[in-house]
Amino acid sequence: MDILDKRAFYLLEVNSCGGIRAAAEHLHINPSVVSRQVRGLERDLGMALLERQGRHVMLTEAGQLVVDSFLAQRRLNSELGDTLSRLRNMQAGKVVVSVGDGFVDSFINYVMRRVSKQYPDVLIEIKTGIYYPREPHEMVANDEVDIAITYGPVSDPRLIVHSFERGPLCALVALFHPLASQESVSVAELLKHKLIFLPDVSGSQQFVNSLFSAAGQPATPSYRCNLHSVSRRMASAGVGVSFMTAAAARNEIESGLLKAVPIQHPMAASSQGNLVRRVGRRLSPAADYLWKLMLTMQ
Repeated sequence: MDILDKRAFYLLEVNSCGGIRAAAEHLHINPSVVSRQVRGLERDLGMALLERQGRHVMLTEAGQLVVDSFLAQRRLNSELGDTLSRLRNMQAGKVVVSVGDGFVDSFINYVMRRVSKQYPDVLIEIKTGIYYPREPHEMVANDEVDIAITYGPVSDPRLIVHSFERGPLCALVALFHPLASQESVSVAELLKHKLIFLPDVSGSQQFVNSLFSAAGQPATPSYRCNLHSVSRRMASAGVGVSFMTAAAARNEIESGLLKAVPIQHPMAASSQGNLVRRVGRRLSPAADYLWKLMLTMQ
């Protein structure tokens, strides 16, 4: 019996998502498939791996041991692949990068052009958007991606974190929006307009939430979407106000579709981005080259 087979992966997803149905939706499969796999593993081991707590399920002590061992084995397999690739001195291979939607334009224009010339045979897989249940830095820690670039503070002993200044947080509005004529806007005044928010799991949305909370002005959005690019499109159509840095909306601002209006609050004066990789992870030559480029990404 191989304990650390795909059944352990299903158990990991159930724990991450908080339930069998949520895990199935995340994996785009039928809940009965997930349930059957987990029950089969419990039957073979002769002990329960999950227990219900309220509306969610949690790992038992045995379940946690299985998940931890599965993650450790996956990490070892990944490191073995990297080592064998270097021994063969291969220029081909694959690099998986998680890039927050607000960083995509900079990544493509500054990094991808150079990587494609230096390593033309390497497959670069880009994961973007708002992720659930794991944030990008968790995906790095679990070796699901090689490198991630994220928004907002990250503190995790498992990760090497390079933080950089991203610029002031601004209110993005269409040129014909009432706020477009202003040089800056207060938090209280923002509440008079329809606001566009991202999911609360997003690092950038957590920063926006903290800003409103610090100002003593809790906000209720009129719209919510899961991509920065969609948020910018909605703002450029004049339906509401979105929130990000001017750098994240550079193309729309330069094209005259949006105006970035600074927010009058000390917290909004600066924001932080992070480049992360796992401690002890030996990057392939292509991944190492990509990491170095991303360190100087604008």
